[in-house]
Amino acid sequence: MQLSQLDDVPHEELPVIVVDASDECGGLRQDSSGRDDYKGLLRTLKRWVEVDHLRKFKLVITSRLDDYINRMFPNSISTHVDILSGNCVKLGDSAINDISEFLTLRLTTMGLEPAWISKALDYLVPRASGVFIWATTVADFLEPDPKSRFDILISRKRGTVK
Repeated sequence: MQLSQLDDVPHEELPVIVVDASDECGGLRQDSSGRDDYKGLLRTLKRWVEVDHLRKFKLVITSRLDDYINRMFPNSISTHVDILSGNCVKLGDSAINDISEFLTLRLTTMGLEPAWISKALDYLVPRASGVFIWATTVADFLEPDPKSRFDILISRKRGTVK
């Protein structure tokens, strides 16, 4: 079935297309062929959102701040959403809440008691700085032996492990 034939599909069942890390497409920007590939991709995506039968899909493009993307997709045809990370993330932000919920679930499935999980979350969640891949990586690191590996993380913070 072609995308143009999806008129009968209910809106909530239509696909969401995600182009992640578009600022990294095409290699280094100093490389002219990479830069051309990058600009070509963005021109294609812009044409895509302008075609009537494709406008019903949600196109999500993730990127670091990029002037070229902002010019290609001005506020008149897109919605820009800033997702905070690093020092910009504060307790109570949705990224922090999502990471806390994710780590709680992962630590619970490891069979850990709630008091220990609470202590671990107090240490881990702020260090994630809103970066979800950090949370998934640390959960994977902890999984084989959570308490011993958590001690490794804490000792590295204090500088006792070389």
